[in-house]
Amino acid sequence: MPNRRFRILICLIIATSTVFAALASASADEPPDYHGQVSIEDVWVTPAKEGDRSILRLRIKNESQGHIHLLGATTPFAEDAQIVGRISDHETARLDSIGIRPEDDLDLTTGHLWIELAPLTREIRRGESIPVELVFVRRSIRAQAHVHAADG
Repeated sequence: MPNRRFRILICLIIATSTVFAALASASADEPPDYHGQVSIEDVWVTPAKEGDRSILRLRIKNESQGHIHLLGATTPFAEDAQIVGRISDHETARLDSIGIRPEDDLDLTTGHLWIELAPLTREIRRGESIPVELVFVRRSIRAQAHVHAADG
């Protein structure tokens, strides 16, 4: 009888340590969470006809303690979306991603950075609101973009 109890105890110890080892390795493989908030403000797009391009403007506030990376955006009204940055008076560059430091903002409402939606699958008109999804590493955030001209 004591031999059987000893074997059961050993099996329980092995099973428990296996579970803890599996949990530790699973959590070690996951990147750290954002530990806070990411907010999206002042989201708008320019009006455009079907097949043309529209410019998505917004401000992202990283109120977390970790770095975040914007990979792009999606909307049902465009086939593609690309982050674009101005590199000179006449040249732009397409960016694969853009990082936002902890407790910092990314302002895509200026003439230096924006997201280009193209080609549009349908016309988007002034006064409408369209859904957009901002794609980050490990998460997405949905927002509504109001349609109005670049001058306001």
